[in-house]
Amino acid sequence: GNGISKSNLLQRCAQRYKIPIGFPAGNHPPTHPLCTSDTGIMTAQFATKRVLVTGSCGTIGRELIRRLIAMENGPAEVFGIDNNESALFMQGVDEGRDPRARFRLCDVRDVHALRGVMEGIDIVLHAAALKHVVICEEMPLQAFATNVTGLQNVIDAAIDCKVKRVIVTSSDKAVHPNSVMGLTKLLGERLISAANAGRRGGGTVLSSTRFGNVVGSSGSVFQIFQNQIRQGGPITLTSP
Repeated sequence: GNGISKSNLLQRCAQRYKIPIGFPAGNHPPTHPLCTSDTGIMTAQFATKRVLVTGSCGTIGRELIRRLIAMENGPAEVFGIDNNESALFMQGVDEGRDPRARFRLCDVRDVHALRGVMEGIDIVLHAAALKHVVICEEMPLQAFATNVTGLQNVIDAAIDCKVKRVIVTSSDKAVHPNSVMGLTKLLGERLISAANAGRRGGGTVLSSTRFGNVVGSSGSVFQIFQNQIRQGGPITLTSP
């Protein structure tokens, strides 16, 4: 929509953040000891901690908030931030009954605001992102501003505020990306890897994890299919 090709966008992103591009097959972000299905181990990692969830009004962010609050012997405080004022208000109504839960209006594009909400935080779970492939294709600079610059802001603020750990939700579309959304997610992973490789001593530990398609998530294709079925069809597929 604004005359920027995907290849040019990737080159500009790589040049701006000094990220090498061209990845050998199978070169994925390193795994981390926190990657476990043992809920007891996971709960222990969050016990008594102050946890911040970005994008708390999205499908992943909402579920993270719910699970953190529901943990027995879980976090001391859970903060949710989002740039959706109405959704954030309703989240405060629904989840704010728990005295440990607090919600703040904040956009990851604003590094100064991020520094303000990260003071005293132990763990950041970064779920804020633009995820719709079509919208990212039409407005690649907006996708870049949130998924790449916004993530770098999270990294910078976390390091400045001495956050102990940052875990970023990435996407399976970062694998051999052929869309703007996938490109921005791949660049985000490289930013995390580069920042973590450059840490010294007991600095902030940064890692990322890839999500696939989440059934029933906000804007999911299943919602489109359900509406099409209710209307008598047909069900549309972009890739038979």
